[in-house]
Amino acid sequence: MYIMARPRAPLLITLMAGAGFLLLLGGLAIALQRGVGGAVEGRTDAALTSAPPFTLTQFNGEPFDFAHENQRPVFMYFWASWCVPCQTEAPVIEALWPEYRDRGYVFLGVNMWDQPEDARQFVKQYRLSFPVVADEARAVYVEYGVQGLPTAFFIAPGGAVRSQFTGPIDERTLRGLLNEIAPGGRPQWRWIPVP
Repeated sequence: MYIMARPRAPLLITLMAGAGFLLLLGGLAIALQRGVGGAVEGRTDAALTSAPPFTLTQFNGEPFDFAHENQRPVFMYFWASWCVPCQTEAPVIEALWPEYRDRGYVFLGVNMWDQPEDARQFVKQYRLSFPVVADEARAVYVEYGVQGLPTAFFIAPGGAVRSQFTGPIDERTLRGLLNEIAPGGRPQWRWIPVP
């Protein structure tokens, strides 16, 4: 009587494939932990050199035509109501808006990936008075290459994108980036002699 042994090759192949899969998952976990493939936080040079024009409807029902507004310095801010850093930054942005509006700037909040009622509640809660639009068709954020929230673009008069900032931004950094797109170029500092 002969007993046939089961072939071990399929079991060995299955074990090797499983080990390879586990190594791949481990490598991906390490890469994600180190931020590989994620949006870079902080100031970066924008991939865009010129801001693409668009027209979106503001929350108050009026159209916002970017091509009409881009002859002034523009701070364009992509946000969502569920974004925790957006909640932290909203009061800072609103506090700076009257000062920079009086200096000739345009602030624009572009809401994305959000429910309309949640977005409206956010605007009401933080008393945002600068123009706010919803990118419901998801075309503008794709055109601007937004990969994470919050993301801001600093656009000089005429539509040249000077810089991009992804992630939480504090007042000092925001003021510095806004001053870089001041009307007439970067602000000129002058020394005042002390008597």
